[in-house]
Amino acid sequence: MEKLSRYNIRIPLSENSDILYNARSDRFVAIRHNIQLNNLSDITESVKELLRRNNMLISEDIDEQREVINQWIETVSANDTFLLTINPTLRCNFRCWYCYENHDNAPIMTDTALERVKSIIDTLLADTNILRISFFGGEPLLEYSRIVAPLISYANDAAKMHNKKVSFSFTTNAFLLTAEMIKTLSTQGVDFMQITLDGGKNSHNKTRVSHTKNSFDTIIANIQQLLDSKIQVTLRINVTPENVADCTDILSWIAQLTEVQKRRLTVNVQQVWQTSGTADITNHIDNLLDSICALGLYAYPAISDNLRSMCYADKANTMVINSDGNIFKCTALDFDTAECESNIFSDSISTDLYSRFTARIKKRFVNKACRECAIFPLCLGGCCKAIDTHPDADYCPYEHNQKEKENLVLTIIKDRIRRDMVSNNN
Repeated sequence: MEKLSRYNIRIPLSENSDILYNARSDRFVAIRHNIQLNNLSDITESVKELLRRNNMLISEDIDEQREVINQWIETVSANDTFLLTINPTLRCNFRCWYCYENHDNAPIMTDTALERVKSIIDTLLADTNILRISFFGGEPLLEYSRIVAPLISYANDAAKMHNKKVSFSFTTNAFLLTAEMIKTLSTQGVDFMQITLDGGKNSHNKTRVSHTKNSFDTIIANIQQLLDSKIQVTLRINVTPENVADCTDILSWIAQLTEVQKRRLTVNVQQVWQTSGTADITNHIDNLLDSICALGLYAYPAISDNLRSMCYADKANTMVINSDGNIFKCTALDFDTAECESNIFSDSISTDLYSRFTARIKKRFVNKACRECAIFPLCLGGCCKAIDTHPDADYCPYEHNQKEKENLVLTIIKDRIRRDMVSNNN
């Protein structure tokens, strides 16, 4: 016996055809609008075979919901790698209008806290096979000499002693990078940086104001040096209704990159969240993504697919150490003490984090309406932050808006097409 998958989503594509997408298998097909899928006995064998190949028609005894939950729990509970995010400071050399963090008088990591972080690195290397250390902020390079460089050196030495692997990454505006710094980092296990731009040169320089250097030109020159030093970069372009059309400078710069440089660069385009409720610029973002992909780079929008590319904060083996010593799970917050999960000087860090982790899993899967939703494998109740900020379990990150759910599916489908296009052309 067979049944249609509960995670099939059918969206009108044109007058004569629809898109059928399965959120569990992440596959989609075009299907004629007049083909009915409500009754299996009315479906032709050729259509059934198409559905079977894409896991849209499955065996009656498969419990899809349970398999999705088990797959998610297995992934988030994996313990072979630990991601440790460190905020040396929440201060920044820029004052971007949309930033959610308070940079004024923000704490800087003390020497005492620095030594405690080293001790935590030792403990993590003893307990896991691979340690990934990510520097965040604020702008982490403000404390490069006093905090970042010593921690990288210490972690590399400790990894050798434990016979374990360690690597490093940064989320940075890249303005403070120097050629000497890039050369050093490339030899010390730094393999990735996420760097932001705010539209093209004109728009960017109005947001990232520098009185000493052209911030746009400085940052893209530093990105190019990173690529030449074999450091992978994700360039995040923050767009608004005002700057989304002002990205030709970025396209021109990408066009002159070598093929080797392009293989080390991906682009993420996201609308600044404060403007998402005031203007729909989806078509402009799509055009920008298409233009970047046409130049041979993979470019992608903000996508929620928690089954296959879940948020790092959902995983058990992650923590964020703030500059004041408080421990969090997520970086997309203002690091208020009330939201912290533990502290680096606590004797119960592991217990504190595990307790919160298990509580989130329980809350995530008690919402019956959420579990039975067609996009459940994509959403899974939202990210770690969404779980924490909703006071009760009966909620929907999409406010039960079917159109918003369909837009998510269409965004994913367009992304899959772009990704395949770039892959086939390389």
